[in-house]
Amino acid sequence: MPQGKRIHTPGSAGETTGCIDIPTLHTPTPLLYSTIMSKQAGCNVWLKLENMQPTQSFKIRGIGSMCAKAVLDQGAKRFVAVGDTNAALAVAYSGRQLGVPVAVFVPAGIQPSIIRPKIELEGADVVEGGRTVGDAYSAACVYVQNNDGAVLVDSADNPAVVLGNATIISEIGIQLQRKEPAAVITSVGSGGLLAGIVTGLHQCRWQRVPVIAAETHNTNTFQKALLFGSDDPSPTNRGASGRGKPGGTGIASKKQRGSDINTPFISLLPSLNSEACGDSDSKDIVVTGGGKTCARPDTKSVYSVCGGRARASGGDSRQQEPTVATCLSSGSICSRALELSQAHPVVPVSISEAMAVEACRRLLDDHHLLVEAGSAAALSIVGKGIIHQIVPELDHESHVVVVVTGGANISFDRLEAYRQRFPYPAPIIAKSGQEIFLCMSDTALPATTSAAIPLSTPTASVSASPAPNTLDAVSLTPVAASK
Repeated sequence: MPQGKRIHTPGSAGETTGCIDIPTLHTPTPLLYSTIMSKQAGCNVWLKLENMQPTQSFKIRGIGSMCAKAVLDQGAKRFVAVGDTNAALAVAYSGRQLGVPVAVFVPAGIQPSIIRPKIELEGADVVEGGRTVGDAYSAACVYVQNNDGAVLVDSADNPAVVLGNATIISEIGIQLQRKEPAAVITSVGSGGLLAGIVTGLHQCRWQRVPVIAAETHNTNTFQKALLFGSDDPSPTNRGASGRGKPGGTGIASKKQRGSDINTPFISLLPSLNSEACGDSDSKDIVVTGGGKTCARPDTKSVYSVCGGRARASGGDSRQQEPTVATCLSSGSICSRALELSQAHPVVPVSISEAMAVEACRRLLDDHHLLVEAGSAAALSIVGKGIIHQIVPELDHESHVVVVVTGGANISFDRLEAYRQRFPYPAPIIAKSGQEIFLCMSDTALPATTSAAIPLSTPTASVSASPAPNTLDAVSLTPVAASK
């Protein structure tokens, strides 16, 4: 059993009645100062190395927290996961650490991912069910219903998952010696990490620190989900807060640190293919939830929103398009991430897959670290100079933190296949709302917008409302490299 932290359990009147040990399954990770990226960006760039977790990704923070809580609160006797993914690997690892058996349901007849042998190495049972991921999920649900003590671990909205992911920021706060970063950059898949990062920023009283949410053009579910929140102001689609500009973006528009953060309004543009720009057409968007259905005849993706969670449905051709950012390919965004994005400065940016692969290769060349291309999408925001289009006031005293989410679904052979598929260096094709930035030269965008070609320039400065939370004490030795 891994060591944990001791917490006090209050009685009915708030008095302390005893202590319990909560196992901590993740490990504190280094905050690495990147000299080469800092020189390129003209500011201090720090890399939060979640690829150094025992499961090679940040997933163990939230999932480990959820699994430990399930054992303590529910007496869980078996964990159940779906798919041979980073999340399933984290469940398998958590089960082994907690002494709880794990069953991972996968579709039959598909090529196993690189992660599957690692899941089996952790002692999990891999069970084939159905021919699609949906079939495997249904089989997992039936299994949970028929087996007492079985717990399905699949929700990015789970409070324990969000709080577990929030520990990333509490560590950064100590490692930066409480210096407030100018921005935090992270890749976004289902949104659990994003929700945790924003929660952690509020715990640290860093409510005004913008979060740049990076996706690829083929996996930009979060950016589209924000649009649906603006299309339908009902609580189901816009989160419990109901904040945001009606018919606009759903992102709060206020002053940030007395200066502007360039935050383009969200709009649904045709998806940009990873190897060619502008091949997609538009389809109808169908937004359902709370008994309402809306359609936009000028667009081309079909989505449904159920229970505050935006889900892709049949008609979204993106699911048939190949993507190298498999860890970001999510058909849904957790409602907590959408809600927090309306109460905190969150800037969604999507990039080409060629840019993500280039960032992956550069991280290997510069720091000898190998991560999934989806994780490297966040690095591209700095490496290609896009950060200056979003936070124009950056200077040599500013600190920018990039969360390197990691991921085990990568190998040298796979990276070599990416190298042959994509141009290097990659041209800049970045999209945020109604702005598309193009730069076909080998150099990154400068601090000004002279090299960018904006299609339109509706921007707004953003900030967030104060949070009452305070940072809990964390026992952590700073591991940041000195400059």
